Amino acid sequence: MHIKFLEHGKGDPTKASAYLLDQYDHKGNLRAGVLVLKGDSTTFNSVCDSSPHLWKYTSGIIAWSKDDDPTDAQIKEVLNDFEKHAFAGLDPSQYHLFAVLHTDQDGSKHIHVLTPRLDIQSGK
Repeated sequence: MHIKFLEHGKGDPTKASAYLLDQYDHKGNLRAGVLVLKGDSTTFNSVCDSSPHLWKYTSGIIAWSKDDDPTDAQIKEVLNDFEKHAFAGLDPSQYHLFAVLHTDQDGSKHIHVLTPRLDIQSGK
């Protein structure tokens, strides 16, 4: 398993969330599967659009090799652990996590995560 944070976050959040939901990857290849695991694009976009900051969101990916072949239960456990550590000390009402599982044609799986860089409760 590999976890990586990407250098995105200044652009249009609707483009970022649309990419997560798109049936095609950045190379134009059809994905075998797209499944929303947490959150939703509407809330993500709305919170990001309300931010006065240049950096609107954080983008990351949790990826497995084809040989790893994680089960649904393992994927859920990894995402729950990621959320627990990424938002340690925060109440769930303070943040929004939008997570989408992509399955590629070769069977490999990865989760894209997007979160607004804003505390929903305080606006900071």
